[in-house]
Amino acid sequence: MNTPRLILAILAVAVAMFAFDFLFHGMILGQSYKDTADAWRPEDEMMARFPFQILCYFVIAVGFTIVWALGFPREGVKCGAIYGFLLGFMGTGITLINFVFLPIPDQFKLPWTVSGILSGVVAGIVVALVYKPKASAPAVDNEV
Repeated sequence: MNTPRLILAILAVAVAMFAFDFLFHGMILGQSYKDTADAWRPEDEMMARFPFQILCYFVIAVGFTIVWALGFPREGVKCGAIYGFLLGFMGTGITLINFVFLPIPDQFKLPWTVSGILSGVVAGIVVALVYKPKASAPAVDNEV
């Protein structure tokens, strides 16, 4: 495993996922969240928990990146996108379970599904571009 590239990839994936979520949830769904403000924590409470949010992105990125580094590092961007799609799809299932237990407005089911899958694809592409395994030593031919 290439530890320096692994650390760089973890950071890149965490930043990419944060940026994607900021754009998707902040820009695209921002007004929908404002329209359903009574379903969410007040802004000041959410901001007080911001460090925990950042930690969560980092935890997700660590798992996502290590699984990639252990199983797929030489497979390229297309494989990264497929890997991200599959993990995003799986994670979306976990997210949608919340609609059973929490009073989340139903209007967010589809956007959160799309967001979860697209976020995974973006992260998969990023990890495929950033993480590179250590170069293998050339094979030595001992036959004379």
